[in-house]
Amino acid sequence: MKNKILLAVTLLTTILIHSQRIGNNPEFKNNNIVIDTTKTISKIVALDKVVHGFGPSGNFSIGIGSRDLYSEEELKGYPVMKNLPDSLTNIKEYLIILNDLQFYYQNYKQGIYSKEFFLKKAEERKRKLSDTIHLTDKTVKNTISIVSGLTADNRIVYIVDTNNNNDYSDDELKPLLFDLRKHDDIIENSQSVDIEYFDGNSIKNDKQLIRVGNDYNRKDLMFSFPQFRYGKVELGNETYLIISESFSLNNAIYLVKDRPYFSNLDRKDMINPYQYFNANGFYIQYSPVSQHNDKVKLTISTNDSDNKKTPIAAQVGMIAPNFSGINVLDDMNISLEKYRGKYVYVDFWSSACPPCIIEFPNINEAYNKFNRSEIEFIGIADIRGKTDIKKFVKEKEINWPTINEAETSTITKGYNVNSWPTTYLIDPTGKIIATNLRGKDLNNKLELLGISTKN
Repeated sequence: MKNKILLAVTLLTTILIHSQRIGNNPEFKNNNIVIDTTKTISKIVALDKVVHGFGPSGNFSIGIGSRDLYSEEELKGYPVMKNLPDSLTNIKEYLIILNDLQFYYQNYKQGIYSKEFFLKKAEERKRKLSDTIHLTDKTVKNTISIVSGLTADNRIVYIVDTNNNNDYSDDELKPLLFDLRKHDDIIENSQSVDIEYFDGNSIKNDKQLIRVGNDYNRKDLMFSFPQFRYGKVELGNETYLIISESFSLNNAIYLVKDRPYFSNLDRKDMINPYQYFNANGFYIQYSPVSQHNDKVKLTISTNDSDNKKTPIAAQVGMIAPNFSGINVLDDMNISLEKYRGKYVYVDFWSSACPPCIIEFPNINEAYNKFNRSEIEFIGIADIRGKTDIKKFVKEKEINWPTINEAETSTITKGYNVNSWPTTYLIDPTGKIIATNLRGKDLNNKLELLGISTKN
């Protein structure tokens, strides 16, 4: 049976998924599920190997505001901490929320947050309410509390609530280190925190490594999570690693060929929930199973011809989902389908995103340089607060078609963008060929594609 795909999951036992064997393999009887009306078979892969070190995203840090910057309504759901160090001055408290949808959901179900507040938070973070099937209304300890302050000799120190008991008295006071870069130093300066997650059936205990520091002389603390997990899967004759960062807001995974080590992986290798990867000409869909990505689901169709069709998905190599809406510049209807036969550069941006605004001049330069008969530029805007979008695009000299994502007439199903800017370059056949092109990379890519410039 040529060109059949062998999907073998190397866990405690080896599981064979092969179209030739489905009919006579009792393991697959009554195991069909339905996704998009296509009969499929699915298997769970355990990402049961945990590594302390930089994951596929490399050494990245996040910054959040201290508690004093949040509203009283928001703080209702935050843990009340005991024994803040009274020997310190200029005290600041921080709360890392590892799974924001679970955090807001459990507080809503327990009457701490209103339904309106929960829905507002879900909308702000672009979380799909259908994902509540992965949530529980019970309390899950999915936060990390940190307090910092100044000593008498003006040194910045901090405490991490490592056992997550909402009490700092039994935790270690540590000095804040600046611009820590070396791998071993970062791991040595990290602390392991007791956390919980919901795996779809019950609440599980886990550990999360966190490093507290300060990079690039920022005002506030910076946090990194030098830990990742992985599992192995055999696709055809190749062994692959499925890798997940231990802290990932969107439950993305990476799929790479097995190797003894890796450095930062390109974002094109990132697979978001319900997206696909290609193995030996067959497309396989990834779905999250648990909140902490210790288990993932791989799905293929029982029909080989279906597995060979290029799926519709917002990722490189796939057919771009259609989108449509009203152009705020001239009130005309626009959609991706209308531009088939041209390259299309799509920029998802937010009015509350400084990097998005910084990028507008680069897009404007490309927009004015390249021939409109070969490429179109389209913006899809996430407008925050009381911003007047027409006034905003005029002030920022956005001359290309722009859709207001908040309008009821706007359709962007399939993109699920929750961070900005996010960009896609789509070829004349409708296939996504690049993502997150910014700055000179955008100009260089269009030059390499041979798109002609205006006379």
